Amino acid sequence: MEEKNTLSRRSFFKFALAGAAIVPFVMKATKSFAADACPTTAPAGKALASPTEGMGKTLKYVTDSTKAKDPKYKAGSKCGSCKFFNAAKAEGGYAPCTMMGMKYVTNCGWCTSFNAKV
Repeated sequence: MEEKNTLSRRSFFKFALAGAAIVPFVMKATKSFAADACPTTAPAGKALASPTEGMGKTLKYVTDSTKAKDPKYKAGSKCGSCKFFNAAKAEGGYAPCTMMGMKYVTNCGWCTSFNAKV
C-alpha cells in the first residue's frame, strides 16, 4: 500500500500557526544574545569610567571581565549583572555605575566592588 505525502490545507495552517507562535521567543532570544555582547563604541557625550584613573583604578575596573586578574573575580561576574549597574539608563551596552561616581561602564566590565543583583 502506498502512502500519500501530501499536505492538507488544515495541516498547512496548523504548522503555520505553530511557526508563528515560535517567532516571538526566537526574537527575544536573539535580543538577549545581542544585549550580552560587549559594546564596541561608547555612548557619545557620556563620562566613562577609566581603568587607569580615579575610582576605576582604585576598584581595579576592567572593560572586559574575562581579563580580570584580581583573585576576587569569579567567572561569569560582570557589570551588567551587578546591582550598582543602572540598567534603566543604559545606552548601547553602557550604563552609569554607582560605585564609579555615576560614570558609564560597559556591561562586560568588572571591578572589585561587584555585587550580584538579587
